[in-house]
Amino acid sequence: MRKISHKSGPKAIGSLIGKSTRAALVRRGFAQADILSKWATIVGPTLARASSPERLAYSRNKNRDATLKVRVTPGFAPEFQQFEPLIIERINSFFGYRAVARLQLIQAPVKIVEERTKQPLPPPTKEQQHWIDKTVDQIEDPELKQNLIELGAAMAGRKNKENQ
Repeated sequence: MRKISHKSGPKAIGSLIGKSTRAALVRRGFAQADILSKWATIVGPTLARASSPERLAYSRNKNRDATLKVRVTPGFAPEFQQFEPLIIERINSFFGYRAVARLQLIQAPVKIVEERTKQPLPPPTKEQQHWIDKTVDQIEDPELKQNLIELGAAMAGRKNKENQ
């Protein structure tokens, strides 16, 4: 008799996303999503802002020596051509084998994703700071004391931000 086990409770969304996006990535030639998520690490921040990998096309005879189609803003196309051997070398060293043989540049606008900066937390009030100082007053280790003061200030700042 076969046992059927049901896991109750919430599931991590990451476990569901991996299965659903895999089919879409394979259709576009990306068997691994690493090249998409680590693009800035592979080519560097300057070239990553002006480009995005579009498709990984394999030749008919081999499963190696693929052509990576990269969307590049028109002003950066000459720079990409100049650094093509270096970019291919970086991609292949990232994968650990010769995955990409050449780049095919597509000159088109690239959607630039701006990174959001975190807003600093407001400082603790005088009452909160007095309570934090009084609480950690008995601790002798200076490094631990400093870390606890910073933790208390962060907790108080988060509470102050929620109350605003």
